[in-house]
Amino acid sequence: MSDLCAVLMFPPNMDQSELERLERRFGTVAFHNIGYLDPHGLRDAKAKGRVTEDLLATAPVLTEAQRKVIAGADVLMALDLPPGIRDWATRLRWVQAIGAGIGHLEPKELHAKNIMLTNAAGVASVPIAEFVIGRLLEVWKDIRVLERQQRDRDWRMHQGLLVKGRSIGIVGLGAIGRDVARRARAFEMTVLANRRSARPGDTDPDADEIYGPDGLDEMLARCDAVVLCAPQTPETIDLFDTERLARLKPGAVVANVGRGSIIDETALVEALESGHLGAAVLDVTREEPLPASSPLWDAPNMYLSPHCSTAREGYNEALLELFCDNLERYLAGEPLLNVVDPDRGY
Repeated sequence: MSDLCAVLMFPPNMDQSELERLERRFGTVAFHNIGYLDPHGLRDAKAKGRVTEDLLATAPVLTEAQRKVIAGADVLMALDLPPGIRDWATRLRWVQAIGAGIGHLEPKELHAKNIMLTNAAGVASVPIAEFVIGRLLEVWKDIRVLERQQRDRDWRMHQGLLVKGRSIGIVGLGAIGRDVARRARAFEMTVLANRRSARPGDTDPDADEIYGPDGLDEMLARCDAVVLCAPQTPETIDLFDTERLARLKPGAVVANVGRGSIIDETALVEALESGHLGAAVLDVTREEPLPASSPLWDAPNMYLSPHCSTAREGYNEALLELFCDNLERYLAGEPLLNVVDPDRGY
């Protein structure tokens, strides 16, 4: 294959020396860097299928020169895609997403135009898993109380709980769930995992027990903490409603680093206020940015963060390496990594 054009729309300001390095590595590929990032509101609306003309008007405006380059692209690496690109970038055959979540890229519409979509699952799994374990330690070791005592100069004995021997349930044993499982095992926790594709008798090297979709409630009854790592699909929306949250062991911790739509947030607040749940760790919410009026802010034992559980450090390097690996496969006509199934949405 020759004369292939690849446009890197993320990171938005790639160093020229990096482009030159890519050109040396892939002699038959022409590389361009055209930064493109949608406003958060537009990106969120695309993921939820709620795009309006007013929101579309907030999209960045491409110059004629930029539009011409993108229109001639065979391959894109992007966080966001310009409006209508499927109709005017007629050479486009593959989009490498920069994250695991790809709902805002409208995979079914890309598939209808014979455009393959791959995601970046695994690139951020380590820092997210570290974040999850850090938050669980913060809860179980009661770090907030110790911090308050330090501020108040209050020298009183206050001890947390033992982590060893606790059971952690993981919903979605993908890259993030697997890295959480490995770190939980280092703390000698029992790892229970729920996986959509699991069948009776399945085993996994990173989990002590595997449950299929029908075994979720059984698993939850055993969990001291449950970590939600599943993607957003029709099956996972409101997966954790009032009834399912009630299945959890009293005092359990719910941590969500998947998608905000997985949890019924009203039910979650009620479960915290009733004392049934010990704590909730949310790095994702249904609406982002989270409005100041949201009851989540004031819910008892709530640990909120603004979708920041990954780490900037090393991310772009790992992302670019994944892209290069896939580009080599693409040029050789080999199967790509992380190909998105448009029907499943991941």
